[in-house]
Amino acid sequence: MDDPRVELLDHGLATDWGSWELVEAMLLAFEHVRQRVDPDLVCLISGQDYPVRRLVDWEAEALAAESWVGSAEPLRYTPHWGTRRGEGADALTRYTHRWFQTPMARRGLRAGGRVGRLLRRIRGAVALRTEPLFSVRVVARGRGLFYGTRRVRTPFSSDRPCFYGSQWIALRRRELGWLLDEDLAPRSSLRRFYRHTIIPDESALVTPLSWRAAASALPPITRVTWDAALDQPTTCTLDDLDELVRSGSPFCRKVDPEASAALMDQLDRTIRAGSTI
Repeated sequence: MDDPRVELLDHGLATDWGSWELVEAMLLAFEHVRQRVDPDLVCLISGQDYPVRRLVDWEAEALAAESWVGSAEPLRYTPHWGTRRGEGADALTRYTHRWFQTPMARRGLRAGGRVGRLLRRIRGAVALRTEPLFSVRVVARGRGLFYGTRRVRTPFSSDRPCFYGSQWIALRRRELGWLLDEDLAPRSSLRRFYRHTIIPDESALVTPLSWRAAASALPPITRVTWDAALDQPTTCTLDDLDELVRSGSPFCRKVDPEASAALMDQLDRTIRAGSTI
């Protein structure tokens, strides 16, 4: 990397999709940046995000906002015994259960054939009938099969619910300090708690932030549309330009070097000119 403004940090963690190590990597990056430059504002994005507007303008808005920038919503779910599924967002069980893998699952092994299909049917039936106590999840893009048992105690309550939201957030100096020095400090109880959840990156950061203050009214960090069939973001093209600019978000996601080339070129021209479309 020849650009002197870019610094690469090798965290050395096995950051599989939906793993706790993703959160660890985020916190390490935040701490590194804080020690390196003590920033007024930090922003978390991915390599598939691309600027939509002049960042200097957006940074001024973020620093002047009443709170951190991002999105989060409380998770509510009531599980049922028997064959009727629970009510609400069952993503809550990612965080109310303590999750583990069998040695076979950790090695990525899976029973095949008729025996495998029978075992999976039994497993699903048991999990459905004992949902308030026991659950099964397959993190398809991550480490595979997990078993979960309901925790006796969690840090959540009616006043401080579990929140779910985007990992893409922007924090000012005070909010960064809350996360690193208090809420998710190395020996904090909340950090220990989230180590044994699944897909913690969609809750561990936004939950303590939301306990302190709701996210600001600014648009999300990145404008994204979702392909439900593929379970992934759609690729942005030049056809999306007007909608992306109208969104007010500083970034869009996701971009592809080929399919998004015309879009990125136009955004570059607009941003360099310091104009709006």
